[in-house]
Amino acid sequence: MFTILSQAFNRTARNWKMVLTVFILNLSLGLILATPLYNMLQTESQNSLEFEKLLTGFDFTVISDFLSKGRKSLRPFWLLSLALSVIYLILNIFFAGGILSQFTKRGSFKLDSFFKNSAQHFGRFLLVFLIELVALLGVAIIAFVCMGISLVASDGSTEPVQLAWLTPSLLLSGFLLTIVLNIGHYAKVILFKNVSVNVWVGFWKAAGYILYNFKTMRIYWAILIVAVALILIYLFIESAIGMTSAFKIGIMFIFQQIFIFCRVFVKIWMLSGSFEYLSLKPIAITTMPKPDSNAIRGTSDSDESKLSA
Repeated sequence: MFTILSQAFNRTARNWKMVLTVFILNLSLGLILATPLYNMLQTESQNSLEFEKLLTGFDFTVISDFLSKGRKSLRPFWLLSLALSVIYLILNIFFAGGILSQFTKRGSFKLDSFFKNSAQHFGRFLLVFLIELVALLGVAIIAFVCMGISLVASDGSTEPVQLAWLTPSLLLSGFLLTIVLNIGHYAKVILFKNVSVNVWVGFWKAAGYILYNFKTMRIYWAILIVAVALILIYLFIESAIGMTSAFKIGIMFIFQQIFIFCRVFVKIWMLSGSFEYLSLKPIAITTMPKPDSNAIRGTSDSDESKLSA
């Protein structure tokens, strides 16, 4: 497991230009919303100093008053943030093809090739995401049913007892969630390595592959633990520094960008782990042979000659 983790990490680190490109494009999406939103906040608040109170402590009254007064001005930004979230999601699906193609290369990173390979696999990877979305909906239904049963069983109990009843449901939900997400990664790699395979077949092949090789989940969880550790480190730094002045806000902005870059790196590392494992233990996929057009043409020609004779 550690060998695959290290190889996947090294493959991702070697392609740091690609990671940086994905990070910059994601950052650009955020700036599209952040800049006009900041200007609108300044305009609607009439450069009020009330927002500076939030630097030393959270005051819900300031937020509540602003939301009630600037509801009309904020409405376009809710729509814009929703649209950008969808674009962000689609872009990350789009990038998957370019990322996997870059993993197969030993040369330098080229932006035009990256976008070309991303576009080539985008349609099939989007279908994988839609199938994955249906599977996640099934996981959500199972989670709600299990939590509902736990709440009914623990009705009238103390909060610690209710939490104890809910814990198995939460663990089961997280377990199923990570399995579906990991299947999505392996489905992309399978479809990338086998262009002729149907998307639905590729997804089910990935599901069977993961269940048969459950070590793949241990690799996924190991990288997920790294992601959680990064979040905890970021929260610790944020609480230690505090955003009580313009200088500290600037420092935290730098740390935020470092954290986002690391998060992009971890995402690509997960995909690289799937790529490495499937390269080490390839999956056997049988495809229907295409009919030989020459043979068909030859048969039809001989049939025609017999009929004419």
